[in-house]
Amino acid sequence: MTAPRALGLRPPEEALVILLPCGVDGIVPGALSLIDAICASDRRLSVVVLVPSRDQAEAAARRFPVAFVHVAVWGLSLARLRSRAILRIEASQAALPASLGWLLARARRRGIPAFGLTVERAQALERGIVERPLAPLSPVSADGLPERADTGASTAHLISAMGFERGDGPALSAVARLAQRLVRGPLAGVCAPMVTRIPNRADLSAHLGRPATIMCLGNGPTSADPRLRSMPHDALFRVNHQWMDAGYMSCPDLLFAGVKKSMRAAGRIPVAVASRRKEEALLGTRVLTPWHGPLRYVVIEEIAEIDPAALHGHPRPTTGAVMMAAAIALQPARLIVAGMDLFSDAAGAYPGAPATVNAYTAAHDRDTDAAFIRTHLARYEGEIVTLSAAFADLAHSVAEGRFTLVRPGRA
Repeated sequence: MTAPRALGLRPPEEALVILLPCGVDGIVPGALSLIDAICASDRRLSVVVLVPSRDQAEAAARRFPVAFVHVAVWGLSLARLRSRAILRIEASQAALPASLGWLLARARRRGIPAFGLTVERAQALERGIVERPLAPLSPVSADGLPERADTGASTAHLISAMGFERGDGPALSAVARLAQRLVRGPLAGVCAPMVTRIPNRADLSAHLGRPATIMCLGNGPTSADPRLRSMPHDALFRVNHQWMDAGYMSCPDLLFAGVKKSMRAAGRIPVAVASRRKEEALLGTRVLTPWHGPLRYVVIEEIAEIDPAALHGHPRPTTGAVMMAAAIALQPARLIVAGMDLFSDAAGAYPGAPATVNAYTAAHDRDTDAAFIRTHLARYEGEIVTLSAAFADLAHSVAEGRFTLVRPGRA
């Protein structure tokens, strides 16, 4: 049997947080089965269980050994729990303690999807398919809520909801929306010393020096291939910030940011964000931390031929896939691609990170990524050199592709 984790550990991945108002006592079998199914998911996510007391926490840790169990004390933040969705499990004759209610209220204000499972619905889940098993507890939670679902479908929806593109609370979202209006309006020049938006494809190409060869590095194992250093290129695109500490290929011309930490870590490197919604989610945190330097950024939805619905769904393309769409939109003569390993490389998810689960997070999946990349590859007419076997296979699957796939040895 798996040994329970120590109490209070910060989860390593974005988390589905489960509120148990009386610990495991009084939780009906249908609810326990749902939690077990969430814990057994093969997606890259963490499961956090919150209970009111330490005794309840120890019992919950024994019952759900793969979960990260916390006592819901005042001051425990959603950020520490890495909360991306909340599930409140109701129990017989147990009201929601104030400490759990406070966290649930904060999640609602922050735009985090929150759901409830009543005793009656949990009992019905044990018997099979249920009408509306999950109750929406926040405005965003009604999006795509299944009318009928069993335990498996309910689990899938909860995990999918973790991928909802949320803002960063009312205050930061308001700052971001104000900044969005300013950089697109007559005061854009006044904002330029602090924030500049690159408005179109031609301006982005000019800013990059009209590159003939763009190197696109995802974060998979092949992004650390030593051959990359000797491959000539005019512009280097990188995704997020995990590669910075390694110091390899660490001077990008454009950084594609999918999370707030990457937005801050970019410093003076120009930044690309996928969509207007992602812009709102990330811009406020950078505007309010001016010590990271002036920000120059581009919204890829506005410069590449991307169906907005493709970027706002559950699941949606990864930031690496968006990078590929941006590079193709610039129509360089050659693309060099590495690190786009689609979580299928035997070396693992990332270079030097064998403990990281080699799988997509809840917001993404391989089919969505592959379909999105394939759509954009079909528009490309130059040469592609790739060190990623998974990306090469994907490129070969493009029907009537007009690009030429070149072996790395000929680069």
